[in-house]
Order: sequence, then structure tokens, then C-alpha cells
Amino acid sequence: MCDRVSKSEDSGEAGTGRRAPSRSLRQELRRLNGAFDAGGVEALHDAHLDCLHRSWRYRLLFGLVRLFLPITPLLTITKDLERLVGELGVHGASRAILARPPVPWEVEMPSRGEKEIRTGPMIVYGTHGSILTPILLAAAIDRPDLKMVASDYIAKLGPNIAGCSFPVYAAMRVSVKRASDKGLVPRAMGWIASKSAGRPELDAVRQRNRESLSRAAEHVRQGGGLIIAPESRNRREPWRTGLGTLVADLAHDAACRPTYLVPWSIRGASVTAIFQVLSRNPLARRLGARRFRRPVHVTFGEPMRVERVVAEAGDDPRKIAAYLERDYHGRGF
Repeated sequence: MCDRVSKSEDSGEAGTGRRAPSRSLRQELRRLNGAFDAGGVEALHDAHLDCLHRSWRYRLLFGLVRLFLPITPLLTITKDLERLVGELGVHGASRAILARPPVPWEVEMPSRGEKEIRTGPMIVYGTHGSILTPILLAAAIDRPDLKMVASDYIAKLGPNIAGCSFPVYAAMRVSVKRASDKGLVPRAMGWIASKSAGRPELDAVRQRNRESLSRAAEHVRQGGGLIIAPESRNRREPWRTGLGTLVADLAHDAACRPTYLVPWSIRGASVTAIFQVLSRNPLARRLGARRFRRPVHVTFGEPMRVERVVAEAGDDPRKIAAYLERDYHGRGF
């Protein structure tokens, strides 16, 4: 973590009248990364503010990045989300965060199956869309046992968010191009987030991911709700097989207790609009408010039982994921 400014740094080294040598930008960024690894988003937030106070190089970089990415508001909101999840639960915390910018939203449940979505063992799945996706889903579904399969850096944000996450790890280095195909800002965010993680060996990554998916399946088996976004970073590539692995696992004992698959669709949660409403620029905030004149729309499809999917697609995880992807797009989602 970036150290607080000392008197010697602020007014010159004692007895010499010389200022302490400033750290390089690379050193400051490494300290930020270390702060996040050691203390999650709260430590990162504090270190970021400290570096802004102390380092002109960091302030210069921040000034450039702030033109398209509101770093400080995002860190503040994420820090508060971590705290609120512990105080209010994932549903209450999500509603509180959405009320801040504010982001208007509405939910549409299917004509049949709302009870299963809100109370039964189920996996809700769909395309990620934006940084608001898990918050919108948690606010809309309203159940205290909702957890998510998420990138490992999400679980590192803090203990409360980690408690409702099953982390999965990237098997390869994430380049800016591979981070997302949805524009400059999502690519930059995905790449920056990926840099917080180390690079364990491929076999270790696969083993960790298997264990994490196994824990996620057990959570659903015990009656819980689970969020998973199976699409690849590149939308031209097929969905990842993690969703298929979960379904194949749960299908073995689905006869004992019905387990459901529920697709979601979110429309109107523009990443650009989110950043605009968080901007310090009054014009940008007005533009963001105009984009959110209509509420973000969260739609859930009718639940499907996992044994039905396996009966039609087979028990191979890749074929299950491909079947669910075709069905998802066939619904117009």
C-alpha cells in the first residue's frame, strides 16, 4: 500500500532541505496492486487517494484515465458495496447501490415459475452485459442465498463479497484485445482487473476451477440460488463449459429435488451511461441521466428443469452449454 506522506517527503528530508525522491509510476502501480492483494477494495481505495495526494506522475495518469473511466467514484461505490453486503445482505446492498446514481430499473418475471426463481434450487444464467449485471440480478431476484460464479478478482474485493462468490481463474494471460469486444472502456476495465491476479500453472487453474464449480453445484443442491455468465470474452466464441459442468453435476440427483435453470436478459444498462452519471463533468452527468430516462429492464425466462435439458442435450458439458446458448438466443435474449 502507498505509505502516507511523511514530513520529510512534504518539506524536505530532515537536516538537508532536499525533498525525498519521488517513486516511479511503476512503483506506485505496484503498491496499488499490493494494497488490493492485501486488503481488497477498501485498501485499494485508500491507497489510490494517497497516491493522488503524493505522486504527480500518478495524478497525471489519473487525469488522463478519468476522461473515460471514473476511477474514484467506482472504487468508492465498490468499497461501499462490500460493506453493505455485510450489513444488509446481497439484495439490500444491491438496491442501495442502484439508488445512488440513481439507476432506475424494473423486473419482469415469467407468467409461470416466479416462485421457483425466488425460492427454489436454481441457476440463473445469461450474458454479462455490464458491471451492473450482478447488482441488478441480486436486486431483482430478492433471495438471501443468492451467490455467483465470478472471476477471481471479484472475490478479492473483500470478505463479504467473497462470501457470496465462487471464484474461477483465467487459464491464459488476458490482453487488452481479449478482455472484451464491446469497446475501449470495457476492454480497459477487463484488462486492469485481470492484472490483479497472478498467473498460476494451467493445471492448478483447472483444478481450482473444478473445485469452485463443485462448491457452486453443492450450494444449488442444498437449495441455493446461483448466478453464472457463461459467455466468452469474445462473443464470436461459444459459451464456456462451466454452465454445462454444473448442469451435468446437478442432473445426477435432480429426481430427489427439482433444480431449475433460468435465463435472464438485461436491456438498457449501458456501461457508457453508468460512467457518465458518475462523472464529475456536469455535461456528462446530464447525458447519462438522459440515457437512463427509461428504466433498465431485467427479464427472466420460464424455468427449465435440469433433467429435461440433459435428456435433450446429453450429459457432455460442452453439448449442454451449446444447447443452452441456442435456447437462450432462440428466446430472443
